Amino acid sequence: KNGSYTIARPFNIVTNGDVTGLDEVSQDFISYVMSAEGQTIITEEGYIGGEGTEFTSTQPSGSITVGGSSSVSPLMEKLIEAYAEVNPNATVELQTSDSTNGVNFALDGTYTIGMASRELKEEETAQGAVGTVLAMDGIAVIVNPANTAVEDLSIDQIRSIYVGETTTWDAL
Repeated sequence: KNGSYTIARPFNIVTNGDVTGLDEVSQDFISYVMSAEGQTIITEEGYIGGEGTEFTSTQPSGSITVGGSSSVSPLMEKLIEAYAEVNPNATVELQTSDSTNGVNFALDGTYTIGMASRELKEEETAQGAVGTVLAMDGIAVIVNPANTAVEDLSIDQIRSIYVGETTTWDAL
């Protein structure tokens, strides 16, 4: 939570423009997931949540679609289930794909709210995508004990593996 573990990524909810421009169900749902109750669920599920704010549902009715990152989906499923108990008037449909579709489909209106398990790209924000960090996800790096080519990896070496710059152990 204090940022000392540097191998982490944000779980973002993504909207096309500011949250205040969304329909009532979307605003209510986002307020719920960012509330103390929503952030408690996030923490209980093993992610790093925030303190959260006070929340009282306005009980709007309607349907929204949340979609995107397969990494965020299991957490979002728990949040949607809990929100259904708080506001039975609303339906939140979950679509699972990937972070890029989560952003793009939030921008084009396919999804009311997108999900991305990464920072938003500059070109995405230039098109109007607004990311709100829902939680942080710590990433554990594990090397098979039978791999004797590596004993310790730096953050830069790990990054170079994940972005495809380093593709063989002997390059480390």
